[in-house]
Amino acid sequence: MGESSNDTPFPVLPDTDEHTILSFLVRNSGESFTSRNIVEQTSVREGDISETMENLLEHQLICHSENTYYVDPERATELKHRLESIDAVVRLFENAPDDDVYSEEGWEDQVESIL
Repeated sequence: MGESSNDTPFPVLPDTDEHTILSFLVRNSGESFTSRNIVEQTSVREGDISETMENLLEHQLICHSENTYYVDPERATELKHRLESIDAVVRLFENAPDDDVYSEEGWEDQVESIL
């Protein structure tokens, strides 16, 4: 498996089948699962599993051996941190204010009055 760089964009986005499966495999690192096991344990539909696994394999995020898939235990912590980081960014944007106060004239005064 190739080493990933922190400069390389993480190829897994939240709310995707790739995210769901990678999160599952990271939580269960050290264990191997068949496609059917993964479908049974996650919300991923059986019709989507092949393409999703191919995408994860292509990006070298998971390993494949004898009809099973797993996360390399040596990379589990790194992948866990990457998943947590993208989840945190999503939460940050979901909680950001909808108003555009910074585009209004005098916004600096509004901030100063709050502080």
